[in-house]
Amino acid sequence: MAEMDEMAKGAFQEAGNIGMGHLATSLSKMVNREVKIDIPVVEMLSLDEIMARSNEEGKNKSVIGIHLHISGDVSGGTLILLPKFSALSFSDLLMKKPIGTTNKIEEPQIRKLREMGVNLCSSYMRVVNEFLGINLRIGDPSIEVNMDGVGDFIKTEIGELADQFIVVKGECLIPSTNSRNEFNMLFEPEATDIIMAAIMKKMMG
Repeated sequence: MAEMDEMAKGAFQEAGNIGMGHLATSLSKMVNREVKIDIPVVEMLSLDEIMARSNEEGKNKSVIGIHLHISGDVSGGTLILLPKFSALSFSDLLMKKPIGTTNKIEEPQIRKLREMGVNLCSSYMRVVNEFLGINLRIGDPSIEVNMDGVGDFIKTEIGELADQFIVVKGECLIPSTNSRNEFNMLFEPEATDIIMAAIMKKMMG
């Protein structure tokens, strides 16, 4: 599989840092809790690798997936993945209930989680568009709730876009609940030239 050069990786990393900062601020306002973020990781991953990571056994298995298509100057998608405990905790926070109240994800929780996905992606996109001077738009969200994992959902949603993707992955952690929200920006490899050109233009003023 092709590797990304360091300059391209740095460009995606810089855009990811800015986007994740605004995403964390938006999430903190939604749940009225402190939110911490890690430094985004930029990798070139195959579709199979993305699916395998989402379906890791144990507490880290993703049981909720929220996907929104990206269109505009480049194509790709956003993918928010939640492990079971995090999905239940976020549902409680979004519905302003004590942590531990929700033990099953049903339609009211799905509506709130879908709304969270749209708000987070919109916040991320606004700042990335402004920073890079490009036009990225997000589509309507698709959401999957599956306690056995969401690998098949990922394949259905992004499998026809490409065989491999540039993935900008970041995590938001709510320390008071130990809940985490994994946020992935998925770009087709052809996006590299466009993102790099936008970065270079910005650096040159």
